[in-house]
Amino acid sequence: MKKTHPTPSTEGIDLRDVQRRLGSWYDEHARALPWREDVSAYHVMLSEIILQQTRVDQGMAYYHRFTERFPTVQDLAAASEDEVLLLWQGLGYYSRGRNLLRAAQIIVSDFGGEIPHTPEGLSRLPGVGPYTRGAILSFAYNLPYPTVDGNVYRVLSRLFGSTEPIDTTRGVRSYWDLAEALLDKAHPSRHNQAVIELGALCCTPRRPHCDACPIAMHCLAHRAGIEEQLPIKQGKTKVLPRHMDYFLIRLPLASEGEGLLIRRRGAGDIWQGLYEFPLIETGETGVTVEELTKLPAFGDLIAALERPTFHPTPIAQCSHKLSPRAIYARLFLIEAEGLSAELPYQHIPSTERSSYAFPVLIERLLEQVP
Repeated sequence: MKKTHPTPSTEGIDLRDVQRRLGSWYDEHARALPWREDVSAYHVMLSEIILQQTRVDQGMAYYHRFTERFPTVQDLAAASEDEVLLLWQGLGYYSRGRNLLRAAQIIVSDFGGEIPHTPEGLSRLPGVGPYTRGAILSFAYNLPYPTVDGNVYRVLSRLFGSTEPIDTTRGVRSYWDLAEALLDKAHPSRHNQAVIELGALCCTPRRPHCDACPIAMHCLAHRAGIEEQLPIKQGKTKVLPRHMDYFLIRLPLASEGEGLLIRRRGAGDIWQGLYEFPLIETGETGVTVEELTKLPAFGDLIAALERPTFHPTPIAQCSHKLSPRAIYARLFLIEAEGLSAELPYQHIPSTERSSYAFPVLIERLLEQVP
């Protein structure tokens, strides 16, 4: 069947020499990363899912947490969602953590505990997309499959001088074709990791280190002096504001001590499965404190408390970028003597709050509370 997208040109570039140079450079300069030293399909899958949208230096601690707590995929499959999300806390994009747990459960139930070594098998795992499939197949099983992430897009765009936007369907297909054409099928694990490593250490987004690049003599962007202009994105997503007012409600417990009200966020929105304090969202423009106190949701919350004291000055506030949203949050304090009506919240001892996984946004708010 004829392709509906143009085949990218590799004309004029000695692909075998590029492969050879990349491999030699990687052997000398590759970072010592734990999932490279103790190679297994489980470690590769775990590291790649953690590192989606996360820098290596940030993800390293999480990788160690997970491998210590869940040494095998069977251990992970037996975990609860709360256990996984608590370990994941701070990494963001929490659907990755939920997908990781579900993938482990499918591996155990459907594949006998062995991570699939075919594209078809890996496609059945939630959270394992084209890049992660290629990474598992090549890194763990040394099978000849390409893989393309942000680093690879950058290296390929500059090496081949491609101006195809990386955020279009046509562009994505074009770069996967280039990755396939460049792939050293005799050494796919080393090759794919070499391209990724080159993008991370040498072919950086700004001020690339072309003088240290092993393939600079082949790079069309370097020849033209347009390294920093590539790769190209077609357009940027408009960032929309979202205003969220939280309430830290302090209540006495039946036993001695202080309690807090929390709830678990449901499906269909950000931070699914994480915990939060009572929340009132006030749209894209937000409201003043006076306007907040006149909202029906605020009235219902106050009416359900015994002898409530609302402190109108926020005890904490911060902003948080969560593509494609910019979240603006405030935290207010309400002190009460008890509940006068049922609320859809759990009443927990304040000393146990750290046992529940909260979004980073709320943790940042709490850091400001005396």
